[in-house]
Amino acid sequence: VSFDPNIRKEMLSIPEMAQALDYLIEYTDIFIPSESELPFFARHKNLSEEQIVSDLLHGGVKHVAIKRAQRGASYYKLKNGTLHAQHVAGHDIEIIDPTGAGDCFGATFITLFLSGFPAHKALQYANASGALAVMRQGPMEGISSLADIEDFLQQH
Repeated sequence: VSFDPNIRKEMLSIPEMAQALDYLIEYTDIFIPSESELPFFARHKNLSEEQIVSDLLHGGVKHVAIKRAQRGASYYKLKNGTLHAQHVAGHDIEIIDPTGAGDCFGATFITLFLSGFPAHKALQYANASGALAVMRQGPMEGISSLADIEDFLQQH
């Protein structure tokens, strides 16, 4: 099960929201939050990103891929009980419309990772997919093929 929380400020005022998100996390294998969403899962504790991710992974989540927009992305997993991290840099591009970029990132990461791509390569391609999405107007126009992503990576 993959889970991209897509949390909006308006949702946080719903009393049952925290309980619903906790329930979903219990069943999540691949968690794909944005950098700004991750602190919500610390439940008002002042924890570092690594502490939050470690808690999620020790709680049963198997993989965490964090979207950082222009700052790239990060992937975390536990390896022999120790937190293991990989990072990719962002791309210097012109942003036209950010709509759908996170969805493109998530779909690319999940598809490639579950198809056998190493996590770092899936993260790199997902990050490029998100970058390509913001370079176009509209949520559906930002969808890229594997060939589009590979061309982009060769140029950037």
